[in-house]
Amino acid sequence: MTERQLETWKKTPLAVNTQPDISNVGNRTVIDMAVRAGAWLRSDSIIVEEPIQIEELANRPPWLAAILEDGYLRQYDAQKIKLDAAGVNELENYMLHLLDVKANHWGLWTESDNLAHYYERYPRGFDRLRLNLGCRSSPSWVWQRKRYGTSELIVCVSNRGVAGVPGGLWLEIESLDQRFKLRGALDAGHPYGGGLREASFLLPQGFSGKVQLSAQLEIRPGVMKPVAWACEQPLNPDGSITVEVKTAEDRGWRKGV
Repeated sequence: MTERQLETWKKTPLAVNTQPDISNVGNRTVIDMAVRAGAWLRSDSIIVEEPIQIEELANRPPWLAAILEDGYLRQYDAQKIKLDAAGVNELENYMLHLLDVKANHWGLWTESDNLAHYYERYPRGFDRLRLNLGCRSSPSWVWQRKRYGTSELIVCVSNRGVAGVPGGLWLEIESLDQRFKLRGALDAGHPYGGGLREASFLLPQGFSGKVQLSAQLEIRPGVMKPVAWACEQPLNPDGSITVEVKTAEDRGWRKGV
């Protein structure tokens, strides 16, 4: 059954539960097959788990996403949630553990009526997840240098999230008049959580002006999803960012960069 599912689902990533094989019914084999085929990992509890599950989630291949959830406190009823000695509520403790295993997604289940009330009283958990959960990629550095008789753009993509990119990140630059377009992919999973990865583009000889730098995520072979850069600077409607390419005669060059 697992083999048939993996062969059938080609457009959408599958997720496999990390339930241990305590009854020797094949869970271990299923997890191994799924991970080798590129399936994401999931768990229905971040706290009530076996040690091996936490190990598998936290040390999964960086190009695989992890989906975590917990149903015990799914009502988000602030009146019923206990506080520990440090004043951290039980549900917030669950949320913060997501960052420890470098998770990509936190499942909220279906009972969402109390989410707004919970957030008003305990905003820290959701605020931390918004800032750090999953991958948050942006072009933190863009250099232009003289190279091979033309200009080269070097793009350094950073990831301020805790998780690696769940798939392959494709970078693309295109002139505003659409006369040229260049693209290429980083290694799967890069940039890893908290990491950097660089890529370079050799521009057409003599080009100067503005280009749009965009990204797409390849979640399955040939399946691309647009990425909006996670940066403070304003983005274009398509999620790209505009980069100015200066002329070879510009007075701002320093040692060819």
